[in-house]
Amino acid sequence: MASGDTQRIRRYRKRSLELLESALNQIRGGRWSRSEDLLWGSLNLAVKGVALSRGRQLEDEGAVRDYAAQLGRERRDRRIRDAYSHLSSFADSLEQVRESRSRVDRLLPALEDISSAVEQLWEMVPWDVEGDRPFEPA
Repeated sequence: MASGDTQRIRRYRKRSLELLESALNQIRGGRWSRSEDLLWGSLNLAVKGVALSRGRQLEDEGAVRDYAAQLGRERRDRRIRDAYSHLSSFADSLEQVRESRSRVDRLLPALEDISSAVEQLWEMVPWDVEGDRPFEPA
């Protein structure tokens, strides 16, 4: 992995986790609709980070989604495999909750799966414990 790739992965990771935390803060504050874009950004950066750690660059949204599905199948992890499906239906689910005046608890399982998928994706990147950076091949 090139030094530039390592630095980009570190930036992706930092920003992805910041976006995830911001999304969770928006949700805690009752601003569910604002959290959707933050979750998209966090997930996209996590998938791109894993790809880059494996020597692949993903340019468009379709490639990122396809790669996430591939990673989910590879790891046999439905949270990763289905994260984009959950996010794609997030706005519709939120609207249904608003229209029916039901509790947002219905959205919590999807939210937990998405945040868990981001965490699982970052665990797929080999990290140097001392320097908190991806391992460089010898």
